[in-house]
Amino acid sequence: MKRKNRIKFLTLLIILIFGLTACSGGQIQNATSQSPPSQTGEQEPVSSAPKKGGTLEVVIDADPPTIDPHSSTTTLTFVVGYHIFEGLYTLDEEFKPISMLAQDLPQISEDNLTYTISLREGLKFHNGKAVTSEDVVASLKRWGSLSSYGKTLFQNLDSLKAIDEKTIELKLKSPNGTTLVTLAMPNGGAFIYPKELVEKYPDKPLEEFIGTGPFKFVDWKPNQYIQLVRFDDYQPLNIPATGFGGEKIAYVDELRFIPISDEMVRITSVEGGEYDFADFVPVDEYQRLKDNPDIVAVASAPRAWFAFNFNKRAGIMSNVKMRQAFLAALDMEPILAAGYGDEAFWRVDPSIMLKEQVWWSDVGKEKYDLGDIEKAKQLLAEAGYKGEPIVWMSGPLEYNLSLAAKNQLEKAGFKIDLQSMEWATVAERRNNPELWDVYSTGVTFRPDPTMMVVLNPSYAGWWESPKLLELMEELGREGDFEKRYSLMEEIQRLFYEEVPTVKVGDYANLRIMAKNVKGFKNMNEIFFWNVWKE
Repeated sequence: MKRKNRIKFLTLLIILIFGLTACSGGQIQNATSQSPPSQTGEQEPVSSAPKKGGTLEVVIDADPPTIDPHSSTTTLTFVVGYHIFEGLYTLDEEFKPISMLAQDLPQISEDNLTYTISLREGLKFHNGKAVTSEDVVASLKRWGSLSSYGKTLFQNLDSLKAIDEKTIELKLKSPNGTTLVTLAMPNGGAFIYPKELVEKYPDKPLEEFIGTGPFKFVDWKPNQYIQLVRFDDYQPLNIPATGFGGEKIAYVDELRFIPISDEMVRITSVEGGEYDFADFVPVDEYQRLKDNPDIVAVASAPRAWFAFNFNKRAGIMSNVKMRQAFLAALDMEPILAAGYGDEAFWRVDPSIMLKEQVWWSDVGKEKYDLGDIEKAKQLLAEAGYKGEPIVWMSGPLEYNLSLAAKNQLEKAGFKIDLQSMEWATVAERRNNPELWDVYSTGVTFRPDPTMMVVLNPSYAGWWESPKLLELMEELGREGDFEKRYSLMEEIQRLFYEEVPTVKVGDYANLRIMAKNVKGFKNMNEIFFWNVWKE
């Protein structure tokens, strides 16, 4: 054999969901992690020093619904938006909070309730106005009323006020270990806008886009382009670039985002030299594209992990022995190879948090990736399984993975009814526990374990374990990292005991760029400060 009144509190705490967008991974690993499986990180050494000038044209797969991150958690909203806007804090390469507009990390009172935050000197908005604490307070209040992250934090907010022109005070009702990382999140993030813009658009998406970022907004022609230009009065941090923060320099004069929905057109537009960069290129094109001398093809940092999620509220998979048998039967490498092709774009790993994060742990590894058919048969017998059909829903991206897993499971005696459907149908049907037993999905990156969707008891699948609720509540309150890490490992141990979900493996996407694009930092999401054209 191959070895290979708590729910309400948690719903408020963990409702921080990006939507159906892939977002995970990064570059720097902790001491126990390994390198991603393929080309991630910096490009090869460049032959010239950075220089300013030119236009960088970036192909994206659609227009964002808005460029107001308070109003949407769509990935494209913040990918475009965080070139224009910035928050008090952002995330470094290990996805830990670092200062951005704030002078430093906040001063926190001994009772862990009061956060005092000072702004950096010399900050300006794109309209020339100096950034003040009044802008910060107004922006955070708007974010607290519109963003899922903001709403969650504001449920526990006692007061928010300006102390002086450069200082704000945020006071909580009770201690919360996720306050800072919530303020630092880019998706649905707490970006700072001019107070007058907040007052003009208090409860609907912005139609004017004025921030403090390295690029300023010029024009948006839907289905054609979004045009940004360098903000010459930008005040970069005097620390090395790290993650989504540190020093940011707008080398190109102009940055354009070009929406193209057709995958092959995205490829040919960069291959032919019409545009400079494209994300979300089909991974089955990698072997051809990596040998093209005119472009660079890279696997992104891992963005998420593939998962088979169980119905724990009703039906046959509500039996924990059935779920344990399901996990025991699976050999992950051939499943990932069948479903996602080249090994450059996936890896086998047991952790529910990615290797690039400080949260990574191999707790539970002895129960992961076993491919142990005999053990699965034994667990099925203990479950009293009589060959009842197991209804399994899968969207297009995960279907081949699911089919490969189905073939393994049937060797152990499972009877699988695998149903292929569009993702929108899966998303609709999964809310009804009478319609399914398993569905395939992707679990996207989160910087904090409390934000992991599969640990949310209200998430479709409904892991309502009393022990989970207790651990998650304690994790949310605790502020000390070492204690929080120990709690996270307890949660991961419980994950492999109760098997609410099967983690298959981490995955990345394919990006291509012209040879003369330099300085690109290949993280989980794309950004183009510190990038130039050689």
